[in-house]
Amino acid sequence: MNPIEIELPQSSINNGRIYFPRSNDSFFPSDALSERSAVDPAARKVKFITGKPFEFEYVTDIRKMSAVRLSPRSSFMRYLNSVNAKAGDWLRVERRTDREYFVEYLGQ
Repeated sequence: MNPIEIELPQSSINNGRIYFPRSNDSFFPSDALSERSAVDPAARKVKFITGKPFEFEYVTDIRKMSAVRLSPRSSFMRYLNSVNAKAGDWLRVERRTDREYFVEYLGQ
């Protein structure tokens, strides 16, 4: 599956979240998707690994935030701060295995 490139809105910076369009539902295993309001014990986790210079690992389910977007439940605030991300910057997310994703900061 091809990588997804995501532009970071100001709300990503403020909230430490990475938002995916709902059109990317199939990018994630269906059993990893959960409802927004509460942790779903039946939802299986996926792993996000961030690129250098600061490597972080996040194991999380994927929330259906709204009719238009998805978001990993875990906050990516540490990573976004470590790369000094700003609104308008871009990330590339590559699916490496069924449950592992690599996040690369691209900048402007």
